[in-house]
Amino acid sequence: MEAGRVIPVMHDVSSAQRLVDAARTVYALGFRVFVATRVYGAAAQNGVPEAMRLALRMGRSFVVLPELRDAVELFAPETVLIVSRDYGEPVALDGLRGLAKGRTMIVVGGGEPGVSKGDAAAGKPVYFEGVSARMSPVAELALALYALRGLGEEASEAGDPEGSGDAPASDA
Repeated sequence: MEAGRVIPVMHDVSSAQRLVDAARTVYALGFRVFVATRVYGAAAQNGVPEAMRLALRMGRSFVVLPELRDAVELFAPETVLIVSRDYGEPVALDGLRGLAKGRTMIVVGGGEPGVSKGDAAAGKPVYFEGVSARMSPVAELALALYALRGLGEEASEAGDPEGSGDAPASDA
């Protein structure tokens, strides 16, 4: 399978530290691209530049888009999994891999109370079986990405000699 098969997204984030921590988590797990949507406040002013600096230092990509629907349109995933304690159906971590068909976008809400009902409708809402309360957005992202790790043979710290293949889809 091609690299870039899993596209991590943090949606609706205002905390600079949360955005940077999420970027560190995504890149530490070997994923080459991280997308942030509906970024505002301190996250937009301080978090975006810091996350971009981190991505450039690590040879990774960081994409900021206005809305979740823009990310879905530009990356054109076959599957969109929305991590939502309020709207998601319980799924075992092992079962998350089975839901990921083709190019998969995994979305976590960047703030409290998480992803809205309208945003959850952009994909298949899921949550982790056995978790009794909402976890922090970075913890949700880490669990989901760990479960999906290796699914698209993501590049490791050694690099990706063939190119990452995780640029947004184009009309060309």
